[in-house]
Amino acid sequence: MMRTMAVAVLCAGLPFAAQADDLMTMEDVVEAAQAGIEFVDNDFVAARLAANPDVLLYDVRTEAEFELGHIPGAQWLPRGKAEFIVADTVRDADVEIILYCRTGSRAALVKKALDAQGYHNVSAHEGFETWSGDGRAFETELGNVRLVVEE
Repeated sequence: MMRTMAVAVLCAGLPFAAQADDLMTMEDVVEAAQAGIEFVDNDFVAARLAANPDVLLYDVRTEAEFELGHIPGAQWLPRGKAEFIVADTVRDADVEIILYCRTGSRAALVKKALDAQGYHNVSAHEGFETWSGDGRAFETELGNVRLVVEE
């Protein structure tokens, strides 16, 4: 009884963050995720991978998306655990990290988290759709493939 009253008193004093009319739309969520992020393009990623063999290229999409195709050399890093895994395994704040997802929003969120954790050299790529849509090679369980883009 006392526990119930204490919870009720505590909850009564909390302001509600959003009314039903104030809920963010999907577009609002994407805009907020990408706010303040300067995305890198395909040429940047290709150049950095060629110049620095120690770049950590992380695909933060789902495992199923990763298995369907990913940028060559990428490692799968689950978006929901990215901050924890990187904090545990990457102990150099200056290591070069490039993140990507399908269209950039998940990569942007992970970049913001890693920046806040103290990593200094993190980039977010425009997304796998941009990479594959540009006719760039990607890896699948069948090997390296590329989309044929007709104009």
